[in-house]
Amino acid sequence: MIDWQQIERIKYDKQRYCCEHFLIDCYKEFKGVDLSDKLLSSGFFNAQKLRNFRQVDSPKQFTIVLFRDKAKAHVGMWFDNKVLHLDNQGVLLQPLDVVLMNFKRVQFYEYL
Repeated sequence: MIDWQQIERIKYDKQRYCCEHFLIDCYKEFKGVDLSDKLLSSGFFNAQKLRNFRQVDSPKQFTIVLFRDKAKAHVGMWFDNKVLHLDNQGVLLQPLDVVLMNFKRVQFYEYL
C-alpha cells in the first residue's frame, strides 16, 4: 500500500530527481527489481534502453508508461488503472487521458 503522506513529500528536481528516478523507485518498491541500469545512462532516462523491455498494447498493474511528443519524453507507471508519475507539480496519480493532454503518443512496456 502506498503511503501517500510520504509520497507527497517527493519533489521534482530536473537535475537530481525526476520522472525516471521516481519510476525506478516505485518499481523497486512494488516489484523488488532495480531498473536503474536497464533504463538510465549517465543517471538519466535513455529511451534506447527500452529494447530491454517488451512493448505491449495495453497496460496492466506496474506496466511502464512512456509518453512522447516531439522533443520531450515522460515516464510513469500504470497503477490502479491510472498513471503514477512525477512532474514539476509533484507526485500525481492521473487517468491516462489527462496525462496525454501534454503528449502525442503513449507506449507501454513490460520488463522481461
